[in-house]
Amino acid sequence: MAEADPQPVRLLTDEDESARGHRLRFIVLGVAVAVAVGFMVYAAFPSNTQYFLTVDEFLAGEEYQDGQMLRVSGKLVAESFMREEGSTQSYFQLTSNVEQANPQVTASYVGVMPDLFFNPHSEIVLEGRYTPQEVFETDHILVKCPSKYQALEETQEGLPYEEYPALEYPASG
Repeated sequence: MAEADPQPVRLLTDEDESARGHRLRFIVLGVAVAVAVGFMVYAAFPSNTQYFLTVDEFLAGEEYQDGQMLRVSGKLVAESFMREEGSTQSYFQLTSNVEQANPQVTASYVGVMPDLFFNPHSEIVLEGRYTPQEVFETDHILVKCPSKYQALEETQEGLPYEEYPALEYPASG
C-alpha cells in the first residue's frame, strides 16, 4: 500500500488573524443588536396587551376589586360628570349599556379630560385601581373613537346627510 503524501502545515498569517477578528466583531455586534431589539419588543408590548373588563364583568368579580391595577371599559352615564370648583378633580359614572339600567361604577380622575370623553358614542377605558371607598381611581383615561359611520345624521343638528350644504372651495389661479 502506498502512503498518502503528507500535506504541508499552513501557518496562520496576520491576514487570517485579522479576518477572524472581523468575523468575531460582526457576530458580537449582531448578537447585541438582536438582544436590544428583543428587549424593546418585550418592553413595548406588555402594557399594550393588557386586557380590560366591561363594567358588568368588573362589578361581578370581587377578585378584581382588591386594589390591583386594571382597565375597565364602559360608556359615560349621562349627566353623571361632576368637577370640583377650581380643581381638576372630577367624578363620573360608567355603565356597560346606557340604554338599560345596568350596574354602574363610580370613578374619579385628576387631570384634563380627553376631547372625545363626552361623546355619547365613545367607549371609555379607565386604567386605575378600585378603592375600599368603592371608587375607581383612574390614572389614565383612554377614549376609543366612535365609528365614523355611526350616527352621522344625528351629529349635525338633526339634518339628514343629504340636506347638508355643499362645501365651496375658492377657485385657484
